[in-house]
Amino acid sequence: MIDRRRFLTHTAAAGSAAALGFAAGRRGLDQEVASARFHGDDTLGRGQAAGVWYRYKFIGQPVMDAQLVFWLGLSSMGLTDVGEVLDTATRIRPGDERSWFEQWLATAKRVQGYGEEAEARGHTRSAASHFLRAGAYYRAGLMRYADRTDPRLVEATIAGLDLHGRALRMRGYDSRQVDIPYERGVLHGRVHYAGALRAPVIVLHQGLHAWPEDTMWVIDGALERGYHVLSFHGPGQGASLRLHGHAFRPDWEVPVGRVLDFAERDERLDADRFVLMGLSFGGYLAPRAASRERRLRALVANPGVVSWRDAMLRHFASMPGLLELHRRGPAAFDRAIDAASVVMPDARWYFDDVTWKHGVSTPHEVIDELGKYDNSDGVANIRCETLIMESSAEDASPGQSELLYGALTCPKHMMVFDASTASQVHCQGGNQLLAQARLFDWLDERVAR
Repeated sequence: MIDRRRFLTHTAAAGSAAALGFAAGRRGLDQEVASARFHGDDTLGRGQAAGVWYRYKFIGQPVMDAQLVFWLGLSSMGLTDVGEVLDTATRIRPGDERSWFEQWLATAKRVQGYGEEAEARGHTRSAASHFLRAGAYYRAGLMRYADRTDPRLVEATIAGLDLHGRALRMRGYDSRQVDIPYERGVLHGRVHYAGALRAPVIVLHQGLHAWPEDTMWVIDGALERGYHVLSFHGPGQGASLRLHGHAFRPDWEVPVGRVLDFAERDERLDADRFVLMGLSFGGYLAPRAASRERRLRALVANPGVVSWRDAMLRHFASMPGLLELHRRGPAAFDRAIDAASVVMPDARWYFDDVTWKHGVSTPHEVIDELGKYDNSDGVANIRCETLIMESSAEDASPGQSELLYGALTCPKHMMVFDASTASQVHCQGGNQLLAQARLFDWLDERVAR
């Protein structure tokens, strides 16, 4: 969903340059990017980015523009509309996370107002459409905002969830919010029923930024084909982070185990046909859980990742000197990141975001924490049949799907989305209807029957 490959490489470059006194080189790079109609990336030479549809410049800042493509892509599900997304983009200041948050909130409140007016006049279907989009716009603002001291963060979280649930009820979904017992609190979840009969269930979670509510292409695809869905916000994600304070943990089999325990108590959810699906960072987390959890009929990783540690650190390792600063200790590394933040505000946003989500305090601790997210010694223990969904322009964890496929000893399948499909972006952003069809064709042949 987010162009982390390009962003993290530039963060590393800015951090190293700043630490060595060469911060001015980053400004020259920014000027070159700002002058282009399309953004290039590490894999594209000068001029090659032109014509690559997912690199189009909307706001004028590469990471924000990559995020915008994600929200544009949700229009096919009715979660967004193209004009509302692009109009919001015109009001956002490039690289300014507060501007991003506040302009999405302005759009969310306006569209929510449409829904309130329609509902008051008895137009339930229109109100549902407006509420569904308004909820998504609240979540869009949260994607890019990590100021934990801002009370609007909780307000937007609650509004994004409530409006989504309200829209589903108005549209006649058999769906309810659930609190899944976890540690000394709960994980936020939602169960969607395809009907009254006992049926297979997709157990769905996202990754670092998106929420299950943004993943209606999976939920609607499942319900149309007779699968129930139990979606949840794991620790470090969505409402479980923002409302309950749960941070990510490397032993992901623990929260997944709690979710499956909860599912087993629901008579409509067939415990012999649990399908676990994780997207983005979830493409690492779900296989990690599956390597320890034996109650799964199938696993879907979109994309597949063996080592999130290696996928993330390779971005930093691409700039000599930065990881050496980490080895010298917190003072040198954290000072370098602070310097990088002066010339690249995205560096500050990234580290604010991931320190919060991983439950640590400093950039140095983030690198230490990432070291725990490696499943090289566990992949061979996965027993359930596994589908890896890989996009050819994968930028967060390039090459990891191939590594996972090669390491698996269970029945396995690699589903590749290349440029010919227009689904080559991370998690098939921008063309998820094709991903939906191919995913459920695969599941129907193995799980539904």
